[in-house]
Amino acid sequence: MARVGAWWLRGQRAEDGETVEWSKLANRSQSRNRAVGGKLYLTDRRLLFCPHWVDAVFGGRTWNNPLSQVSSVGKEPRSGGLGGGMRDRLRIELSDGGVELFVVNDLDAVIERLRGAVVRS
Repeated sequence: MARVGAWWLRGQRAEDGETVEWSKLANRSQSRNRAVGGKLYLTDRRLLFCPHWVDAVFGGRTWNNPLSQVSSVGKEPRSGGLGGGMRDRLRIELSDGGVELFVVNDLDAVIERLRGAVVRS
């Protein structure tokens, strides 16, 4: 397990002793018409997404949420639209009612991995 490094947090603060447990290239559906390329990280405390530097320059935003506030992890069926809707997507539902969508490869394996992390939190 790697210690969280400031080089990828891009303005996000790592908590003392926070470690990265897993990461995966992903596109985050930032709006109906926009998917932002970057990387999705699972730490021992939270999920976070950091856009690639090019997408960050053009308005791609960093996102993070504590694992304790993730209410479910599942699959969002393809919608046929822009913003990643041409494929089934990873659906992260938050306890505040928010929903985050990500395009990732090996979707079923990612869902299984993240569900396990949420149950442990």
